[in-house]
Amino acid sequence: MKRPTVWIPVTLLMLLAALALPDLATAKDVVRPEEIKSMRQVIYDDETYEKLAGLWKDYYDEYPSEYAYANWMYAARYAGDKDYSELLDKGVNEYPANPTLQYLKSLVHLGAHNDTEGRALLERAIALDPGFVDPWFVLVTHYMDSREDEKLDLALRRLLESGIITDEVMDFNYNMLISLEENAILITNGDNDTYPGWILTRILEERPDVAIVNLSLLNSEWYPLYVIEQGLPRFISKGELDELRDSVIRGMKEKNACGPAAGPFGDTLIEMIVESAERAGRPVYFSKTLYITDKLRQLAENGRDLGLVTLVTSSKTPYNEQVLEVYSKWIEDFRTGGLDSWRLHNAPDADAGLRLVSNYMAGIMKNLTALKEYAPDQRIKLFHWFIDHTEKLLSEEVRYRAAYSWCCYASDIKEIDEWCKDQGMECKEPAER
Repeated sequence: MKRPTVWIPVTLLMLLAALALPDLATAKDVVRPEEIKSMRQVIYDDETYEKLAGLWKDYYDEYPSEYAYANWMYAARYAGDKDYSELLDKGVNEYPANPTLQYLKSLVHLGAHNDTEGRALLERAIALDPGFVDPWFVLVTHYMDSREDEKLDLALRRLLESGIITDEVMDFNYNMLISLEENAILITNGDNDTYPGWILTRILEERPDVAIVNLSLLNSEWYPLYVIEQGLPRFISKGELDELRDSVIRGMKEKNACGPAAGPFGDTLIEMIVESAERAGRPVYFSKTLYITDKLRQLAENGRDLGLVTLVTSSKTPYNEQVLEVYSKWIEDFRTGGLDSWRLHNAPDADAGLRLVSNYMAGIMKNLTALKEYAPDQRIKLFHWFIDHTEKLLSEEVRYRAAYSWCCYASDIKEIDEWCKDQGMECKEPAER
């Protein structure tokens, strides 16, 4: 018996084929973006963080996971996303066991006195992932606030042992510390010029006589009183601090103005610290990394530039002797293992440790005239130090400025003059390049 013929319209076959194939017109080509790291490790500009936040959002939309959401929130925080708080709360509710989201949530009231909720979130984050190091940075300040010295030492030691603070960052802080006079007070700016110093002075007992004071933390209500308890000359009482804070906040509200980038109270309190230290006969230094507000500018400009630091209190020691001593230590005692490391020489431009390197260049360049007058023989040694340890790490623009300075202010030295000629460098204004 003959089988019946089954007719299937051609259009139906085409439709079935189309359904079997992926929709190439609407499919997204989504690639996982780079993992977001703390600015202690990698520093981008706002535009880059906005781009990264958008990429992670797209990735999360296509491949939803707690890992993707956490990276999206980390980038959104740095980008200043207007919906960040709402999105973060949503993520914490959706992924309550994600340590990164717990950590980011803890930062909502960063620096607040006795922030028990923030501390609990940080401790939960490290319980969820003992290898997650970022929470330990913030726990350091919580333990300072609560005056729990044993836990403070534990947190600092955990940061040291984790290796998250790279050798060049530790070296930079060590090199700053050995540049200071006895019983000095060092004013610092952020994480990479503060936490390593605390580790060195408190855990490793390198220059334990030095008091490190962080500008950012001075804006909190508890830290100014804490540093006084730790031995700083008394520069303010609790009543005076409360009055200052109320007055500044009231003035900002009346003028509908934002506070300075360094915080609303920090620079005023630094002025007070300098005044009280002056009376007590203790030297105060600004780190080269310090953000100089308009209020602090006069102190910095009237101070003595001494390599990686600026002395902003008066000194009985003649400037020529200080220059000779500081740059002798620079040549003979500065640690350079981090600067010479394979890691740093292959680091991307956004690497936080790499960004510290230009401070060495500035520390030499600004004093070439003083060195010529007070320690002329040190210039060739510093030139060799510059070439051996930092020149290859600088950006093209910074390298040019450094070469310009050497050729304009040290070309009386034959070797440097010949180097300048080999570079094709003439002493002229950088703008004419």
